[in-house]
Amino acid sequence: MRMILFLASLLCVALLLYAPLDTFRLQEYHRHQKSYRDAKIEVAKTESQREEAKKYPIKIRQIVLPELNRIDRCTSCHVGLEDPAMKDAENPIRTHPGNYLAHHDIQKVGCTVCHDGQGRALIADDAHAVGLSTWEKPLLYPPFIQANCLRCHDVGELPGLEIIQKGSELFNTRGCMGCHKLDGKGGQVGPDLTHIADASTHLKQPKNHSDDESPSSLFHDNKNLAYIYESIKSPDAQPATTAMMDFEFSDEEVLALTVFLKGLSKREVPASYVMKRYTRRQRNGELTGENLFSKYCVACHGQGGKGGVENPNYGKGTVPPLNTLAEKLFLEYEEDAEYLSELLSEGIDIENMEEPLDVDGRARVLAQYRAIKDVIKKGSVAGRAEEGGHPALLNMPAWKTGGLGDADIDSILSYLLLQFPWEGDLDVEEGSDEDSDEDSDEDVEEEELEE
Repeated sequence: MRMILFLASLLCVALLLYAPLDTFRLQEYHRHQKSYRDAKIEVAKTESQREEAKKYPIKIRQIVLPELNRIDRCTSCHVGLEDPAMKDAENPIRTHPGNYLAHHDIQKVGCTVCHDGQGRALIADDAHAVGLSTWEKPLLYPPFIQANCLRCHDVGELPGLEIIQKGSELFNTRGCMGCHKLDGKGGQVGPDLTHIADASTHLKQPKNHSDDESPSSLFHDNKNLAYIYESIKSPDAQPATTAMMDFEFSDEEVLALTVFLKGLSKREVPASYVMKRYTRRQRNGELTGENLFSKYCVACHGQGGKGGVENPNYGKGTVPPLNTLAEKLFLEYEEDAEYLSELLSEGIDIENMEEPLDVDGRARVLAQYRAIKDVIKKGSVAGRAEEGGHPALLNMPAWKTGGLGDADIDSILSYLLLQFPWEGDLDVEEGSDEDSDEDSDEDVEEEELEE
């Protein structure tokens, strides 16, 4: 028994002696800081600089950021970040690349707000959190690190961010918001993308990747990035019920969209950190009808509203075109379409003008205009190909709750009125009376509204 107690005591003493040794001598940061101190001594140009370098203290370094709810200890290893003398040194003691720190006070913003990772850790593998399933924000590598610029900046104003800027442009011109919501605006067919960068990797992760295109090889095992990338590039890898289309984006475009979507995070920073409002929060009022159509409608209705997009289980096969709007409004002449388009683009209420709308069949035109706007606002369900069969995959969203107001809808209609392929006067049903104000929405034939 005495021998057991004696050995146990020796073990306890050994552990007590090892603990401070492990903390202050064997940890990675100690080795890196010693390397930094030696490098400082080597590049010293004067004896006083050399003596000063020898006094460099080796200790745990951390940046406490209460406003960001973070404690970053990255500088315990990356000790040369702000030292220009270390520009040619090896990582982790090398100077931070670029001139970012000239515009970002590291004592105010720290490291992980830009780079992600586990800031409190002192071991590289833990700090980078690569492959660490319990940490869903592993270190971001270029070019994906651009995504976190959205936390504080309007990326359109920053140089050197061409990839995320391209992603933002694609997102806003290829109709993504026709199916997806962003900041409360957009369609309802697909998932809300406002916080897609925070989607749980336990619920949303890549499902279909080969060994040479695994999350590890492409994204350093960042499953959230891999999920976003795969959802764009290979939508068929997602559940069979997905309505996500294959846009046949190039690899460059998929990468740009991935970087942009990775920036859509709920991790907001305090107002004092925000340099400009996010690009994605641009008001619809700043957009033209063509811009709004590209942002919300083009994915389903095609470029210029020409249609042709397949809609599985829909009775007519493809999403109907919208470039026939002038015809559907019973406009007989091109100049009438241009006149009406101009009024709508200027925000004029065509139903309550001082001088009545000057087009042939005015009452019928206005009745159809009201009916079409009503369909856009309330949405519509596409008819099934077979009675009792599966519902059509794509349906018209209710844009009244999707973020489009009357002025936005009028702007889109204004744009579409100019897309009709005029080849001469249209054959309009005889008997329309421009002075008849007794026509109503009930006079609009049901098949005209189905489109």
